[in-house]
Amino acid sequence: MNKITLSFITITLFFSSLIYGANSEKITRVIEYKPAPGQHINRLFPTPVYSTRADSALLFASNSLVNNKTMLGLGAFGGYVVVGFDHPIVNVPGEYDFKALGNAFTNSAEPGIVMVCKDLNKNGVPDADEPWYELAGSDYSKATTIHNYQITYYRPNPDKQKSNIVWKDNQGNQGVVTHISYATQATMYPLWMAEDSISFKGTRLAGNGTVSGSTWSLPALDWGYADNQANTASVDKTGFKIEWAVDASGNPVHLNEIDFVKVYTAMVQEAGWLGETSTEFAGIVDLHPEATATVYPPTGDNYITLDLQNTTTLAASPLAAESHWSNTYVENTYLESQKFIFSHRTGWGGTYWDGFTISNHTDNANFGANGSDGWVANQWGSMAQGGYNGTGSNFIVGSWGFFSDYAAGNVTETSNYVMFNDGKSYKATGVYVNNAPWAYYSCKYGDTFARKFAQGDHLKLIAKGYAADGTTTTGTAEYYLADYRSSDSVQWRLNKQWEWFDLSALGTVSYIQFTMASTDTGDYGMNTAAYFCLDKLTVEKTDSPSTGNTNTTVNKAYRSGNRLYNLTAGDNVEIYQMNGAIIYTGKATHTEMEIPGNEKLYIIKIKSDNNIQILR
Repeated sequence: MNKITLSFITITLFFSSLIYGANSEKITRVIEYKPAPGQHINRLFPTPVYSTRADSALLFASNSLVNNKTMLGLGAFGGYVVVGFDHPIVNVPGEYDFKALGNAFTNSAEPGIVMVCKDLNKNGVPDADEPWYELAGSDYSKATTIHNYQITYYRPNPDKQKSNIVWKDNQGNQGVVTHISYATQATMYPLWMAEDSISFKGTRLAGNGTVSGSTWSLPALDWGYADNQANTASVDKTGFKIEWAVDASGNPVHLNEIDFVKVYTAMVQEAGWLGETSTEFAGIVDLHPEATATVYPPTGDNYITLDLQNTTTLAASPLAAESHWSNTYVENTYLESQKFIFSHRTGWGGTYWDGFTISNHTDNANFGANGSDGWVANQWGSMAQGGYNGTGSNFIVGSWGFFSDYAAGNVTETSNYVMFNDGKSYKATGVYVNNAPWAYYSCKYGDTFARKFAQGDHLKLIAKGYAADGTTTTGTAEYYLADYRSSDSVQWRLNKQWEWFDLSALGTVSYIQFTMASTDTGDYGMNTAAYFCLDKLTVEKTDSPSTGNTNTTVNKAYRSGNRLYNLTAGDNVEIYQMNGAIIYTGKATHTEMEIPGNEKLYIIKIKSDNNIQILR
């Protein structure tokens, strides 16, 4: 009868989910249960009948936590449980994303640290190469908090049952988990664990216990821990934000959603007759169960998004497969698409370029392998083997000419910037970014110029906004193309796919400049290859023109030999032969440009928003 009833309930729940399609706000799976020794282990969590085998202990944990049914004890410091859900919990910007439940009440808090993990390969389990990140609570940065703390508990001698559990830590300390009088089980060491010692690593919080006579008080910490505040407390006390995630070295980490939550006991503390401090965990509540991760780029009439499959520059001559822009080494050319103009320049007799070019090459091989150096001929790829639209689609390759940027007084004198072809200002929104193969393999393996990255290294793409004068900055944003800063190598990241780079911190801009920074630098700047890839650059309309091109160098533009100087980026330049035939028309993308042709006499018309200047 019980089996039939269970089957009926399962079928009912199955069809209910089909009909309503609602995500559960509660835990739906317990993936791992590994408690530390404690007064309730083998007695209440799990009960004796479930304490002899690992699968039984896991079943007990599942029966306790699925649907937030009841609570589960985690034992002393480090003891943990890993749970999952029937959908990802979404990072809703500015909001608390979920609550963690316990059995805390006034002056009875046993805080547990909460960690989160994203299922990168979508196989339903947290794999060894999928990093966990701590959600930094109120005490994370306190001087009394010990990071990278490790403790080992030892199984007691079999002829000394009901004995204390000895532990040692990586701080040179040792002690015991006391087997208090009302702990009636034979041992507090988890019976289903075959090892004679078990170790845990994490962040250790300072003890919260105080005693007056025989009365112990365990006051709550401010926020950010499980089993710390009463479940009925306000969300700012019991809620968690995914944006609190940090790596093992304390660096902030952005996760758009998470799939797994891990909770572990965070204190090493004996509270007299109360015994050891051990977190009791009672469930997770997703505060936005129907939320979906934000889709980028945003859509709507108010947004302008770069479409590299439909560019002004390539309108008359689209890229053939496995090729790049034929004018990459041609002077006085630039890239234009939708409202965007991308800077571009060449030099050294057409053997050098920087700024931006367009490519659709799919080759992402390592052309610096085995001591060879074939990068110059193969500098056109993206690690994603194409643009955001898929393999073989168009994307932007950026080559940062850092040697000239340091002395630049105006953004238009730098190598890599984007401006708008209508003279208006826009709110920066974001852009998809991807590593170029040269930079990727430069970080991963090193090359002729660069060393292999190690712990502490990083490669950053830096975006900076500028107002119409080209000198006033409006904001800065950074994206790590390679991030080896964490002390945990599992958390190292080396970008290989298109990822969204949020540019909203730049504010309203007339120019967006891109530069780079690497921990591998030398006397002449970055050793790491200064290449990156962009796609789907997006801005939001402000319905207002730029405040005026306050850079008045157009009034002082002059010609010297075969070059023009003191131009203003965005100026329309027209060059005529003396017989009136036009030989060049285009927009200035830098403060100087080369005059095409070999004649000595030209009529040159330079037109800005407010001025027209004629040179001969």
